[in-house]
Amino acid sequence: MIPKLNSIAMKQIKTSLYLFTIFISFSFISTTVFAQGISEIFIGTNGKLCNLEHAIYIQKIKTKSAKTATVQTLKLKDEQWEKIYSENYKKVNDSTYQIKANSEEFTGTIYRTFRQQADKTFRFTDNVKGGKIREGFAQSLMPLLLHGKVTEYYKSGNKKSVSEYNNNELVSNENWNEDSTKYIANIFYSTDVEPAFVPGTKVMNQHLIKGFKDAGIDISAISGSMVIAFVIMEDGKLDGLKIIKGLGSSINTAAYESFLSLKGEWKPAKLNNQNVRYYLAFPINFIYKQQSFEFAEMRKGILHWGAY
Repeated sequence: MIPKLNSIAMKQIKTSLYLFTIFISFSFISTTVFAQGISEIFIGTNGKLCNLEHAIYIQKIKTKSAKTATVQTLKLKDEQWEKIYSENYKKVNDSTYQIKANSEEFTGTIYRTFRQQADKTFRFTDNVKGGKIREGFAQSLMPLLLHGKVTEYYKSGNKKSVSEYNNNELVSNENWNEDSTKYIANIFYSTDVEPAFVPGTKVMNQHLIKGFKDAGIDISAISGSMVIAFVIMEDGKLDGLKIIKGLGSSINTAAYESFLSLKGEWKPAKLNNQNVRYYLAFPINFIYKQQSFEFAEMRKGILHWGAY
């Protein structure tokens, strides 16, 4: 007769299994040598490494041979796991990976050169055809899990950000616009509690439609999308408004001024029970349907590779 386990024993077994899974994952990712097998990394709020229960991203690593592997990133959306990013790794030599990446924000080939440090972390540099896009320190290269100082660059070569990570969690950052002017520092892309516009997105939608009409713009004649970005500060005020992707000066100006004149309050984001600055990239899709247009959802994420 097989004895039944009580709830405490079952919980202990589940915890042990989670820890065993995480141990196996870290054993796999802590080295630059490929080994046969499949492993998973679970990532939660603000890049925190966690178990499946608290994950909002899963990175699935599948080794194909001694020199090739695939990493797929899935995001939890509407209680379903949706693939958003894929990377095909090829080990060129003992200090270089060739990575063929494919996502909504970036598709192309990255060459990642690296050198292992005395503390077993890695100093790495990511290059694309246009030049260097990122460099810094990581505890894993495949997938990339950041630990220490990381610098990102625009296509022009100008500095984009200098961030500090601890065990893949974003701690702090300095940021610059593409023209090298300073942008808001210490902004976060993923938090425990996200910011909320108190009147609601319907009010925001109506206000923007009115802004376009007041500017004499016929939205039914527009096709395509634009992206406007801003930061919700710790006190709920909106700051750092800028156009990331535009559709012409008159449309850009109307959208910019509409956000500036938006009436209402923002509830600030919270991370570890503290109000923090939250960066939003807000896409507007011009899809003419019965005298209205649609907004894409507010973009947010911890795996912010950026539009290189």
